[in-house]
Amino acid sequence: MLPPHEQAMMILRHAVENASVDPVTDAAILAILRGEGGNSSHLRALFGDASLSAILAAGAGAGINRSTILDAYRSARATAAAANPELDAALTEAW
Repeated sequence: MLPPHEQAMMILRHAVENASVDPVTDAAILAILRGEGGNSSHLRALFGDASLSAILAAGAGAGINRSTILDAYRSARATAAAANPELDAALTEAW
């Protein structure tokens, strides 16, 4: 059985692959979680289709903290129209 952060990364990868014809790598997913941007369809799929728990677990496995991920989501929401009610609630709580 895979460690939780690797399971979470698989969930994120599948979310992106199911929504985009453009290929995605784990490195690209981690760059998105760090707020480094990426393909708009990847941003929308990752932040729109994956759960907050999967996103946070994958990030934690790479040493990316919650606040960095929420900042990345805030940016993706503004630049790529990413939308996720669960992440919106987490942003509200973080204020």
